Amino acid sequence: MRLFKMEFYKITARPLMNLALFGIIGFFLLILYQEANGTRTEIDGTVYQGLEAVRQDRRLSKEYEGVFTMEKAEDIVKRFGFSSYIGRQDMEYITVREGNFCSQFVTDKLTDFLQTEQKPSGFSSGDAWENYGKYFVNGEFRFGYTRGWEKLQDIWYIAVTFLNFWLILMVAPVFSEEYSRNATEILLTTNQGKSRDIRRKIEAAMALGFLVYVLLMLLLFGMTAAVYGWDGLGASVSVDGFPLHAVYGSIGNFLGILFLAGLASVLLNVGITLFLSSKCRRPVSAVTAGVILFLLPFGVDRVLFPMLSEMGTANYFWGWVLMDVMRISCYSMPVYLPHPGIFTVPVRWLRYIPVIAAATLGVSVWRGHQNYRHYE
Repeated sequence: MRLFKMEFYKITARPLMNLALFGIIGFFLLILYQEANGTRTEIDGTVYQGLEAVRQDRRLSKEYEGVFTMEKAEDIVKRFGFSSYIGRQDMEYITVREGNFCSQFVTDKLTDFLQTEQKPSGFSSGDAWENYGKYFVNGEFRFGYTRGWEKLQDIWYIAVTFLNFWLILMVAPVFSEEYSRNATEILLTTNQGKSRDIRRKIEAAMALGFLVYVLLMLLLFGMTAAVYGWDGLGASVSVDGFPLHAVYGSIGNFLGILFLAGLASVLLNVGITLFLSSKCRRPVSAVTAGVILFLLPFGVDRVLFPMLSEMGTANYFWGWVLMDVMRISCYSMPVYLPHPGIFTVPVRWLRYIPVIAAATLGVSVWRGHQNYRHYE
């Protein structure tokens, strides 16, 4: 325990970086509050703003809570009409929505508003209804006030990404700093230098990632609940507009899965950074390599993958396999793991993502241990 405390202190004894962490946490808590404070809703001809709008939306949503049906959708439209943008001109970019949470839900899910951005005259029909709209009224989708949890999902990914950058800066010096100070030769000659001390370094780095991630997520979750209430945790999950309740069930279940995915992202990021730290002789080199490697899957997915697609690579069996492997591998890396959008990928892909992430973590930590242990 003494060695663990010593190594944990060495990693965390950076006042400026600790202040940066509190700045990150405060920044995202402020965003959540500002999102709620900017809420606008219109109910029965009365316009509510800010936290009062949140309270009124919660009260109204209670009336339609539970299994969502076409009868409920028609009643909402009869009472409030469809929801569009307020005062929008031809090319003017104004995103203030009229209506309330219920009318906006019906408009977004059961009409073509998100495609046309024009106030709809009726519910969607044809393929749009068959492939999308009907799944919200087939008797399986549960409605509830989920605005707060949707806002939490919006900033969740960005918050974890900021945290991962912070962790790269904190963990990169674990091995490389000792190389740069020429202290490694001395440490490796001690009784515990090649065994317990290396393990304690790795454990301390992992513990830091775990503790800070849990703290950040608890604060974000608590802030969301305090501002928006606990309503909607039992409602069916919908990600990027797609109903995923058949796979993930409720919002509460999905947030639990998202929490685990974010934790996996943080631990994997720490593991990869430890490996880079064991290979680089200077902390700045480890930090640079860590940031590049963190962003690399994003570049492959957004640049290389579309290039291969345009070249017709997917028209050939092995090309199609290569592109599948490429994208699954990208989604298994820290930059993508906490993103809610990856849960909209084909279900068959999701079987491989945890395996690839776990294997990468294990290999990274093991190689980091071996590289430092056999340093010459």
